Amino acid sequence: MNRRRFISAMGAVTAMTAVPASFASPARLSHKERVDRALRGEDVDRPPFSLWHHYKRPTAELEAQDHLEFHRRYDTDFVKVMNDFDYPRSKTGKWYELEPLKTPYPEQLHTLELVRDGLHGNTYFIDTLYGPYMTAMLLLAAEPEFAGKKGGEDRTEVIHSIHDFQKENTAAWEQAMEAITQSTVNHIRRSQEIGCSGTLVSIFNATAKFGSVSDYERFSKPYDKRVLAALADTKLTLLHLHTLERPYLDQFKDFQAPVINYSVKTSGIPIAEVRKEYSQAIAGGVDEVDFDKLTTEEIRKQWTLAREQAGSKYIITPGCSVPDASTDAELARMSRAVGVRPSTAMRKI
Repeated sequence: MNRRRFISAMGAVTAMTAVPASFASPARLSHKERVDRALRGEDVDRPPFSLWHHYKRPTAELEAQDHLEFHRRYDTDFVKVMNDFDYPRSKTGKWYELEPLKTPYPEQLHTLELVRDGLHGNTYFIDTLYGPYMTAMLLLAAEPEFAGKKGGEDRTEVIHSIHDFQKENTAAWEQAMEAITQSTVNHIRRSQEIGCSGTLVSIFNATAKFGSVSDYERFSKPYDKRVLAALADTKLTLLHLHTLERPYLDQFKDFQAPVINYSVKTSGIPIAEVRKEYSQAIAGGVDEVDFDKLTTEEIRKQWTLAREQAGSKYIITPGCSVPDASTDAELARMSRAVGVRPSTAMRKI
């Protein structure tokens, strides 16, 4: 056992009193064992956990370095590799005139390779991708007519514009979504060759702000399903319902995803309600919005309640990425709330 593993193991033993008694066990599981057992609904020494935020670094090398240092510092049970690289824009001057690509994110693939090599096979790692709708929306939002306006998913003008485009230029919309979907599937195949255990696929438009339930079924769902189908054989793919309202909740029952991840905070939907609809593992329960304000005890109470509602198929995570500006002390509370002592080595920012 090397020095880092010895320190990590001793830290976990010391902090075990922070874990509810029902999980206390003399047999400490490895990261992979803990994830595997939780996915199967078997007993664990404690539920597996992870958390993440954006780094937005310009190169694969820096992205990989940040991910690996974060994992080593907070001893997460799996690594979700953020994807902050842009999908290539159309070369014709029309955002929707797209061709399928071998991969839209070559730098992300290199990041995945570097993370894989740095983990030495000891921990699962997964990729991150937007669903095709959000990719299309970002391409439209980059058009000159929206330059200088507020970015992000709250950009009302972009939402209205893409909604009108779907209805008025349905054939062009379908061609764009076909190209994006096929490019995304091609990227997934490459990521699996690298060794990813899955992908977090972020679905943004399961809410009335982006259209009705029938709009989702017509203009988005077929493409989202194809992306998830490409990940059917992976063990740790997370269907991340970034925005979620109750009328959309049953839209994903036929999706091939071993884990459901969503925000209790922003949706207002308790995990007990999602558990009634879905039998696979649920990841979430920790407030990502006010994460930086939570105490260790508050985080512990949140995940303990979530686990009670989800049952044994449960992974401790926030509902989405935590604030990028979260300090080391704030991030370390998550580890301590799970019963893990963060590494004494300070992470680099």
